[in-house]
Amino acid sequence: MKHMETKTTLMAHLKEAGIRRGDALFVHTSLSKLGWVCGGAQTVIEALQEAVGADGLIMMATQSGDNSNPAEWEAPPVPSEWWQTIRDEMPAYDKTKTATRGMGRVPELFRTYPDVFRSDHPMWSVAAWGRNAEQIVAGHTIDNGFGPGSPIERLIERDAKVVHLGSPLDATTLWHYAEYGIDGPMKPFECALVENGRRVWKTFEHIDVNSDPFGPIGENIVRRADVTTFHIADATCYVIPSKTWEPVQHALIALRSWLR
Repeated sequence: MKHMETKTTLMAHLKEAGIRRGDALFVHTSLSKLGWVCGGAQTVIEALQEAVGADGLIMMATQSGDNSNPAEWEAPPVPSEWWQTIRDEMPAYDKTKTATRGMGRVPELFRTYPDVFRSDHPMWSVAAWGRNAEQIVAGHTIDNGFGPGSPIERLIERDAKVVHLGSPLDATTLWHYAEYGIDGPMKPFECALVENGRRVWKTFEHIDVNSDPFGPIGENIVRRADVTTFHIADATCYVIPSKTWEPVQHALIALRSWLR
């Protein structure tokens, strides 16, 4: 028999997991893992909103990974003879229009919700709702991706909680903050954006962000006493303090040293 969730039951799960009014949350979801949700993505969003209230904050990743260098596309790849046309014709990032890619149904709906503000990063945007949401996502430039000065740092400063509702640990966006300041490699990125009022295809240098180690590192992180693990249907869910970016950084440093 299928498992059903409603806004009432989801709110009960969140309360039992320690989510309180006024909390700041960075939320990752896999709607399909939560059973049959009455109302789908809308129900998940509104359960989260009611759980934290107007004084709380909800942030989600709203990345647009297809606004990127087509030579690096793998899922699926495109023919090399298309690459230059894509660079010439890809619409510039528009935070009100550009769809998410690979983020799931909940963030895609969330970015369109009333009083939700989306950041200006053309590839790695985030969207936020709640107290000071507009200020939290402001000034998100291509230079500060997930690092100092980004909305991620502001969320950490607000002592946020990372919430996984059935999503894998390697999707933990906030942990990318740990990749800054550890002498990571740089690489060129490419995307379409508006610069000085016109659409341009931009190449910029940035830390080579890589979530591949986050899954194995996260399996150790979630054993910490300050991490709450709970279940909804067949989904394993977590509430993780944002301060866990520090042990993630230590693990990345150790991994880098070992690889050398």
